[in-house]
Amino acid sequence: MDISLVVAQIVGAYLIISGLFLIFRGKTLPRLLQDFFGHPAVVYLTGIILVFLSLLYLLQNNVWDNSWRTVITVVAWLVLLKGLAYIFIPDALHKMVNKKLLDTLNVYGIVAFVAGLSLFYLG
Repeated sequence: MDISLVVAQIVGAYLIISGLFLIFRGKTLPRLLQDFFGHPAVVYLTGIILVFLSLLYLLQNNVWDNSWRTVITVVAWLVLLKGLAYIFIPDALHKMVNKKLLDTLNVYGIVAFVAGLSLFYLG
């Protein structure tokens, strides 16, 4: 099986679950983020895991062919950047989460859910 198909299914399932969480339980997110960023070791380890997983995919399958596989590649690059941000600038990430962002969690949840369904279907 093509690795892009497996990654599409995994990322799709993740986005579906994340979208549903944001829609139904998004009000708990500020407390979760406060607790997460309150533990620097956890933030660092999260960054290391994100960097490892994204590089694993990118070194195996960095596809830029204007198909749906390119979407997976772009997501992998974004995950790599997020992992590097968790390692090098975690305070800046924590400050980026503001009240305006938290007020629109339902919209982000719907977008994540629809994107997840699309990727899961493609996979």
